[in-house]
Amino acid sequence: MESSVHNRFLGSFYLPREKLSAFAFPTYKQAESPTVDTGSERLTGQTTGMRSASNSQALATALKTLQEKIHRLELERSKAADNFKQLSSQTTLYGKVLEHEKDLEYAGLTKQNNELSCQLSAAKARCSILEKQLEYMREMMENAEAEKNILLEKQQSSLQNEKSTNPVELHTKLEKLENLERECLKLTTTQNATEDKIQQLQQKLHEEEHQRKLIQDKAAQLQTGLEMNRILLTSVSPQKEPKKKIKKKQSSKQNASLKEETSQTRVSKKHAELPFVAGKSASPSHSLRANVQNVLYMMKHYRPQMCERKPRSCYHRVLRNKNIKQEVGRPVSACSTSSSVSFEGLSELLLALQDELGQMSFEHQELVKQIHETKNTAVREDLERELDSLVKQMELKGDQISNLKKHQVKVQTLKQKAQQMKKKRTHAKSRGGKVNGVQKQMVTPRQIHGKTPPGQKSKVSLQLLKDVQKLQMTLKKDDIMWEQ
Repeated sequence: MESSVHNRFLGSFYLPREKLSAFAFPTYKQAESPTVDTGSERLTGQTTGMRSASNSQALATALKTLQEKIHRLELERSKAADNFKQLSSQTTLYGKVLEHEKDLEYAGLTKQNNELSCQLSAAKARCSILEKQLEYMREMMENAEAEKNILLEKQQSSLQNEKSTNPVELHTKLEKLENLERECLKLTTTQNATEDKIQQLQQKLHEEEHQRKLIQDKAAQLQTGLEMNRILLTSVSPQKEPKKKIKKKQSSKQNASLKEETSQTRVSKKHAELPFVAGKSASPSHSLRANVQNVLYMMKHYRPQMCERKPRSCYHRVLRNKNIKQEVGRPVSACSTSSSVSFEGLSELLLALQDELGQMSFEHQELVKQIHETKNTAVREDLERELDSLVKQMELKGDQISNLKKHQVKVQTLKQKAQQMKKKRTHAKSRGGKVNGVQKQMVTPRQIHGKTPPGQKSKVSLQLLKDVQKLQMTLKKDDIMWEQ
């Protein structure tokens, strides 16, 4: 009922008052208007019409305002409903967040509680271990105190016993101390003496180095002198020929014999007169003998091109010898050439053997150094075996050299005898005497060299090498110090 009345007079949002039918108002007017006179009815009708028009306008405005207010209220209601929905959703979310935070706090608290419980259990275990350690330490302290007391008692008893037998032991101990002090003084004096000796040895080493340099210079001078002597011998040998002319056959044979003898003297100057010291290398070192060996090695292996250079004074003599050979046109016999070639082959073989022996001596020195330097016993034994085998090889090589030298001497003697027989047959007695004189002059150095047997030299050198080995084995590294 209220809604129908409200819709009639006020209208609704969907059906406003302006669109209402006009039939409602006349009914209302008819119901309200009483029966009046016509004159008065007109006046009243006008007044009422005016009033009704103003009332209708007011009602229309009021209705419009009401409709607007209602529209606003409905909008506010819809907004409030939306806000209510949002608030409800937010409250639900907030509740969920609070629950989640509560769960997290509860989980954190549980974790902390668990960690604290674990720490408490670990602390309890440590406390129990520490208590056990304290008990063990107490027991150890008690045992140590007991042992200390026992030791003190023993020391007291020993001191009491020593007091009874003290003077004799003190006297012996004092004597021992005096002896030790004397030994210390002796050691200091010996140390000072050894230091003085070391200084003296160093001075001697410096002097030996100086002497070594001087000897090297002298050896170089001797080498040049030997070369000059060789050149002079080769240049002088044709001057000793007879000035008188003989037959061509005799002069050719005489020249051939002189050539062979000069070649023999050359070889003897090269190899036979130069000694070979076994066990010494040709490299430079602090040893004086090794440096002499180096000089001798250089003198043995000189360049023949350099040695065959002759001064200008000898050049004319060589030309003169060439002229004589041109005059004497016949060649040397096949026997003499073959003997000279065999002799030269023997000398070259002897040189090769001596070189091999020198290389072996160098290897021997290296092996000895390695033996002194190595600390491993197995390696040292192997090196010693190699050294023994090398010494045996050196002995065999020395025997070979001695046998070859003996054979060379025999070949030379046979050659000389053959030459003498040929000269006796071919030459006359008068010329034979002169030629024999020349032969004596040319053969003397070889004969002097032949007096000392070569086998004895090799044996002496090997004995010297063994003595040096023994000396090296007895010496230590710290016995001799070389200055760098």
